[in-house]
Order: sequence, then structure tokens, then C-alpha cells
Amino acid sequence: MPIRAYCTICSDFFDNSKDVAAIHCGHTFHYACLLQWFQSAPNKTCPQCRKQVSTRHIINKLFFDIAPEDDGTPVDPESLQNELDRMKAVLSVKEKEWRDKQKSVDTLKDTIEKQKKDLDRLRKEVGDKEMLCSVLRKQMNFLESQKNEGQAAKEEAKRLRVKMKTYESLDVVLQGQRSEVEAMITDMGVGQSAVEQLSIYCISLKKEYDNLKGSLKSSNEMCEKLKRELISSNSKVHFLSLRLLKKKVEILQRTLSTPTRTNEAISRLVFESPAPLELKPPGHGPMTDSQEIDLNLTFDINTPEQVEKKPVQVPSKKMRLDPSKYSSHNKKSRPQSFEHLVQFALMHLFLLQVRSGYDGLGGRAKFIQPVSLFSENTYIATIMHIHKYLK
Repeated sequence: MPIRAYCTICSDFFDNSKDVAAIHCGHTFHYACLLQWFQSAPNKTCPQCRKQVSTRHIINKLFFDIAPEDDGTPVDPESLQNELDRMKAVLSVKEKEWRDKQKSVDTLKDTIEKQKKDLDRLRKEVGDKEMLCSVLRKQMNFLESQKNEGQAAKEEAKRLRVKMKTYESLDVVLQGQRSEVEAMITDMGVGQSAVEQLSIYCISLKKEYDNLKGSLKSSNEMCEKLKRELISSNSKVHFLSLRLLKKKVEILQRTLSTPTRTNEAISRLVFESPAPLELKPPGHGPMTDSQEIDLNLTFDINTPEQVEKKPVQVPSKKMRLDPSKYSSHNKKSRPQSFEHLVQFALMHLFLLQVRSGYDGLGGRAKFIQPVSLFSENTYIATIMHIHKYLK
């Protein structure tokens, strides 16, 4: 059986690829392995028997004669075995490297997963930061606009303050005393700014004067217009008052149309009084108990029968319109008191006065104005009292 020798240091079989060396104890090794052994070992001993050796005793290279095979192809099983072992070692190294790489891959996968989570978190944070940046940008724009508005407001306030100071000075110039104006002008000094300020005051005073002049003109025109309207209104009031008095006299004439001696005396007093020329003769007409008299009613009323009364001799030359003799508490002198009451009412009814004034068209005209010593309410109350007395 052929000898299959191998190196006890590297456990590889001897082949023709490496030199085989021997020491004096007889053990053989690869020459490279033996040199590496001597360099790394603390003592130079045989790797197998541990005998003390020296590098001088090393046989550097041994030569072996290998018999040829029958087919003429040399077969070196040791080389094949060595190659197999080498390939196994390489495979083992590769497997180890693969396992290391697999561990690295797993670690990298874990790292990738972690980094993906970190990436998602960072993306979310970036989105939040971008949103925050957008909000802050809007807030910054708003604050910038507020700043601009504040700056504009400050400038406006400064301008208004200067304007207010100017107006205060103008108010002093317009409404203040002479001493105050002189003191203000003295405080202004004699510089260019003082001249400009004084020119502003002069222009403002001129404008104020023009405005006041225009206001005065408008006020005068309004006064003239109101005067014309007042004159026209007074003329209309006088005309309507005359018509109303005429209506009331007609009503009183219709009321006093009964054929009694007292009514005859009253009618005589009415026609002898200074009444208007257009006064019609007494006629018949309705009367109401209320204070409002309907002028549109034209129905007839029954004339009451003549009541026997004690005649009262009243000379016409002694008759006077004196209301002081009338007394509502004296029942025995009722006809004479009633006659005095009617005389008193007619005296105040037909007191007229001729006056002249504006006619509302820019000219002057004469008109008759009634002069009453009592108000219209007193007059109506008197007429109603006479009417109740007659009933």
C-alpha cells in the first residue's frame, strides 16, 4: 500500500507543489510550514516530537521518485486529496462568508426597515414642519401687513397731530384774544417755517372769511324767502279768518232768526255794528249742541213759539256795549243780561282795522285785519253759550 504522508503542521498531503523538508529527528514537514513554525514558536523544537532542533539541521528539500501508472497518466491521489481539502476549506470559508453576509443582509434589512420607519417619521415631521412653515409664513405676512399698517397709522397719527396743532393754532387765531395771537406769533420765531405757517394761517383765514360770507349770503336769502312765505301765510290766514268769521256771523244770524223782541234787538245791533258789507240778511239754519258747527247742513228747523216775557225798556241812546253789566247769577234781569252778552260778543266780533303790508309778490297792499281781544276758543265758547241760552 503506498504511503500517504502529510504535514502535521498544515495537515496537507505531500505533493509536488510544495517542498518537503526534514529535521535530524526524522520527521518531515513542508519547508514553508516548518520555517513559519520556527518563527512563531518560542523554542525551536520539533512540531511532532518536541526535540530541540536547529535550522542548520534542516534538510531543505526531499526528492521522491514516483512510479508511473499502467496507462501512462500519472495519478497523484495526494494532490487530489489536497485539492479536495483545499476546496473544502475554500467552501467552508465561503460558507462562513455567506453566513456573515447573510447576517449582514439581515442586519441591513433590519436597518432598512428601521430607516423606512425613520423615513416615514421624518416625512411626517417634514410635512408638519412645512405646514408650520406655511402657517408661520402666513403669520409673518400678516404681521408684516400689521407692521405696515402700524407704520402707516403712526405716520397718519403724526400727520394728524401736526394738523391738529395747526388747527389749534388756527382756532387761537380765529377765536382767541389779540394777546394770545401775538404771543403765538412771537413763539413761532422769524424763520422760514414761521413764514410758511403764517401764510397757511392767512390762507385759512381767507377761506374761513369766504365761507362765512357765503353762509351769510345764504342765510340772508333764506331769511328773505322765509319773510315772503310768512307774509303770504299771514295774508292767507287773514283771508281764511275773515271767511270763518263771516260763516260764524251767518250761523249766528240764522240762530237769531226767531221773531222775539230780544232777537229783534240783537239783529238791529248786528246790522248797526261795523260788520262787512257782504253780510247777508238773517235766515234759517241748523245748530248743533257740540262745539263743532257743520256748515254743510241745510235742513230747516222749526221756529219756536214766542215766549211771553216782561218787556224791558232800554232806550237806544243809552244802549252801550258794556260786558261788565252781564251777570250769570242774576235771574231776574235775564233778558237784559243776555242782550249785554250779545252786545259784548258782537263788539269783539266786528272790531276791524285797515292795515297795509306785503302782498307776497314783492309789492304792498291794504287789507282789513280783525282785532280780537279774546282768543278763538273764548269766542266759540261765547257763541255756544248764546246758542244754549236760546234753546
